[in-house]
Amino acid sequence: MALDRVHSSETQLFYTGVRVPAVQSINFSTEKNSTDLRPLGNLSYGDRILNSNQTTNFSYSIIATTGASAFDPFYTFQEGEEGFLSTESYGFEVKDFAGKNTITGAYLTSYGLEGSVGSFVIGSSTYNADTVSFTSSDAIDFSDTSSDSFKVFIPRNIEITSSNLSTEGASTETLNIQNFSINVAINRGAINKLGSRTPDFRYPQLPIDGAFSIGFLKNSVTGIDLSSLVVDTGTMSVNLKSDDGLTRMSYTMKQCSLKSVSESINLDGNNVINFSYTFCVKK
Repeated sequence: MALDRVHSSETQLFYTGVRVPAVQSINFSTEKNSTDLRPLGNLSYGDRILNSNQTTNFSYSIIATTGASAFDPFYTFQEGEEGFLSTESYGFEVKDFAGKNTITGAYLTSYGLEGSVGSFVIGSSTYNADTVSFTSSDAIDFSDTSSDSFKVFIPRNIEITSSNLSTEGASTETLNIQNFSINVAINRGAINKLGSRTPDFRYPQLPIDGAFSIGFLKNSVTGIDLSSLVVDTGTMSVNLKSDDGLTRMSYTMKQCSLKSVSESINLDGNNVINFSYTFCVKK
């Protein structure tokens, strides 16, 4: 039967041969950078030559999961490597019934995690990749679309702690937290060499700063004296737990510096206080 379209239900993302579950979006694009050649005696360009360091932008977003099939490529990778500071590259495959796209030499350029009341915890990653190729062979089959065995992190199993709030007589357990977000952007420089169109590797340009934000409802505790409850620097932690109470994913941000505090009020809504922090990434 002829293939009239490719639907999202027929598309899967793979990392090192392992299918990534709960994918919400996939995007990749390539812009060809070239040098125009126009010799004397011609009104038009004679030729266009591709420059080195052709870059493919690749990104995806997933629901953070726990269970037998749970898998976050970056979180798994960084546990045994240098994490954000690594010069190791990734390889991804995007399969559907039309064929397979292979992304090689992918270096992480940003990572994000966010959660809020009434929503799933969403993770996102973007990469600068060396190449992307397509083949009509090795297309997805029904064995690749089998059901997964995983669970999502629900709000009651998300723990956010601060070393500062506890020392000031308040704990995150007493705060009605509404949302949080973690974002890290990595600028990378390419190391090129003669005889190769693709970079030898892409190194992170230091320093790397991350951003952490948290919002919670204003109450009698936080409304007394805001300045006495928050210290400008300290350690913030986000722990994602399964139903058995075990921490499955943990994010610790040290030497956080308070960057801004804001309060938002909407008609018929609750007052929400938002704290934004910045921190330096060491690994």
